[in-house]
Formats: sequence, structure tokens, C-alpha cells
Amino acid sequence: MKKIVTLVVALAMVACLAIGFVACNPTDDGPSDSYIAGLNELTQGVDTTNHVITVGNTAATTGAFAGVGVPFNYAQEAYFWYFTNHTDGYKDAAGNKYTINFVHYDDGFVGAAGQTFTEKLVEDDKVFALVGHFGSNTVSATMEYVEEMGVPMVYGVCGVSDLYNTERNVMTVQPIYDTEGQSMVATAFAPVDAGGLGATKLGVISTTDDAGIGMLNGIKIEVERLGKGSSVVYQTAGAADASFATQVTALKTAGCDVVIIAANQAPFVNIANTFTTVGYDNVKLLTSYVSANAATMGGLVVSGAISATREVYAGAWLVTGSLPSETKGWTDFIEYVKVMTLYAKHKGETLATAANDATFAALGSIYFAGMDWAADGVSAYWLNSYGMAGYVSANVFCQGLSRMSGKDLKWGDFVLAMEEAPIDVPMGLSVSYENGQRIGIDALAVNKYTVTNKGVGDVYRGITLLKDLEDAIKG
Repeated sequence: MKKIVTLVVALAMVACLAIGFVACNPTDDGPSDSYIAGLNELTQGVDTTNHVITVGNTAATTGAFAGVGVPFNYAQEAYFWYFTNHTDGYKDAAGNKYTINFVHYDDGFVGAAGQTFTEKLVEDDKVFALVGHFGSNTVSATMEYVEEMGVPMVYGVCGVSDLYNTERNVMTVQPIYDTEGQSMVATAFAPVDAGGLGATKLGVISTTDDAGIGMLNGIKIEVERLGKGSSVVYQTAGAADASFATQVTALKTAGCDVVIIAANQAPFVNIANTFTTVGYDNVKLLTSYVSANAATMGGLVVSGAISATREVYAGAWLVTGSLPSETKGWTDFIEYVKVMTLYAKHKGETLATAANDATFAALGSIYFAGMDWAADGVSAYWLNSYGMAGYVSANVFCQGLSRMSGKDLKWGDFVLAMEEAPIDVPMGLSVSYENGQRIGIDALAVNKYTVTNKGVGDVYRGITLLKDLEDAIKG
């Protein structure tokens, strides 16, 4: 199998440069058509006798990252069940409706184990697709293998650069660090009335790990596209450095009024606190969605890093809203809770109620009044952000299956179905794989954290496409 796919991939390596990403046009004659035909020949994981589609992932469901992996996988299972039992689902050309068999292995967030289990899923379990390919360790260890084997991969549960500009069988969803770096630059320079920060001099502190390198790559791409090179000052640092005073002081001396902190959670906190120790005031800090949580930001309020003269802004790619409304984010959130609740009831699990969930006691009657499916409680994962991510992952994959309904399911044709139009992202906007684009979501919201809200973010700007920010900057 590997030799066949290697040949197919080699034929597909003719690429087109288009607006900051490398894309292969699936409608052109030649190599791309050969690639799709090759994938169709390699299709597996579709049981046409018992009408079952097998998919799988390897994820951490024990150990330090179980708090992420368990709700993520649970939500995937919930949506697969809902898709089969409460929607039209997928039917083949003969009208047979299929169920989805989800196979999972626990890799403990160890890259070597993730690689072993990924190979087992593809070569032994014969999965049709990897759905919710989990964690930077496993993704980085397996991406070359996944591309070589040709198995469709939908949703990488991380933002590492390995997911940026991949082969067409890889279709990630959540923002890739490179893409988020582009969005942060556009947000920094966009006018305030367009949801930007109105930067005149932009500082960048990036760490030298995968997260920082990926964001920095996107930052430099966007700076060049906007022609803002003379307005940007760069500093780098090790993620585990004991001090960031040199870098922060350099940006203070340069007079930067907005600073991007391109880093993961732990170094972000340490860098942000350094602004206090060097007395760097009257500046806006902008960082990744990975740090956009109340605990992290609340800690910065307590430490003084967030102050009356130093606000922090962070990206967000899912927006649910905080009170009942007719917005897409809100209605998608209610649908998420409904699916999760119906599945929990199907499994006979304990529901969140006013008696056992303080948050539900405070908000349940506001959120779910009059909804019969919530009359006796809702899924315990009703507010779990990792559950929401797993739900998005399975939902996006199933949208591709729906587009294939009435046709026999093949790898290459599934890729074409995913590419034919943007895919709706629940609680978000959309992700596009059109023309071979593989950059993940490029539409983000921005939350604002100030000393007055104790680290709980206010929506500073709703979800906005990167191109709309760029248009605002160019006037």
C-alpha cells in the first residue's frame, strides 16, 4: 500500500501559490485527478455487507491529558450516534443506511505510542478515516505516515505547523498556529472600529517551541502581505527561560503599543507577568486562543499583569454567547447540548441538574426553559469546551458523509466532497478546503480581559474572517 500511495503523492506535488498558502486545484486535469483516483483505489473501512463505516483515533484518555481526551472522544461518539439515529445519515448508492463504528486507543499523550496506534488503526483496523487526530505529539510523529498512506484525516486536535499546507487527505479544522499568527497581526493593525487594536508599532515575542515557531511563521507571512515590516519589532525566547526581561524591555524601549505574545499557556503567563516587573504600561497584549480561559486570565488580574493600563486580548474560534439569543453561536450551542443530552440518556448516565450542578442551577432555567429534552437535566458535559471540540470534529466529518449520501463511499471522492464548498463549523463560521486549501479555520473572535472583569473575557470582536481584517487595514 505504501508504495502505491507514495507514487500517487509524488504525482500530486504540482502546486499553486494562492494568497499565503499552497493549494492544489482539484478540478485541473492531470496530477490532482491521478491523486484522487489513487485514493479511490485504496479505500478501506466501508463494510458494504453490514453497512458500517469504521473510523478511529488515538488519544490520551488516561493520565495528565485525560481531562481533554475523555470529553473530546465522548462527544465524538455522541455525535456519531446522533448522526446515525436522528438524521438522514449516510446512505450508499443502493439506499442502505450506515452506522459509524468508532475505534479508539489510549496513547497517554506519548508520541511514540500515538504513532504505533495510528499504524494499527490504519493497517489492522482498516479505518476509513482518522477523526479527531489527537495531540501535538502524535500529530507531529504521524503526519508523514498519514499523508503517505492516503487515509483521510479530519480534525487535528492541536495547532502545530505539521497541519499547515498538508496533502489533500488531511483536513484539519481548528486554527493552526501559522494561521492564527496571521490573524493576530491583522487584528493588531486593523482599526479599532473594525475590531482591531489600531497598532502603530507592533512588538512580537515568540517562543522557540512548536507553538511559537508556528505562530511566528504566520506572523511573518502576514507582516509581509500587509507591507508592515518597518512597524514590527521581533524578540524570541525559550519557552522555559527563567527570565523574559530582556525581550520585554527591548519592546518597551522601541515604543510598541501592541505586543503579540506567540506562545503556549505557561510561557505566556510568565511573559505577561514580566510586563509588570519592568514597568511596561500603556500597551495592549494579544495572544493565542490556547490561553483564553478564565483561570489563566484571572491569575494575571491577581498578579497585576492585567491592569488599568495593560489590557490582554486573546483569540477564540468558537463563540456560544452568554444569554439566549438568535445568534448562530447560541443556536449551535443549544444543539450541542441537545445531542450530548440525548446520548447521555441513551446510555443511562447521570445528568446535570439543579441538585448536583451549581452552574446548571444558576443558568439552566434561562438556557433550557421549555425544551422538553432538558426537562430532567442535561449532559454532564454541557459546558465542557473539550466536549464542544469533539462534537465539532465528528460533525465536520459527518458533513462530508452527508455530501456523499447516495454514492458509494471512496477516499478520493470523500476528499472531493469536503472540498466542494466551505464546511459549517458549529459555534463558529466555516472552514474551507476548496482548491486544496489546508490552513484550518481563519475566522476568529477576540476576547478582551481587563482588571474590572476579574479575568472573565468580554467579547471584543465577534468571529471575523482574516480577509475582512485585511480589507479594513488596506482601507
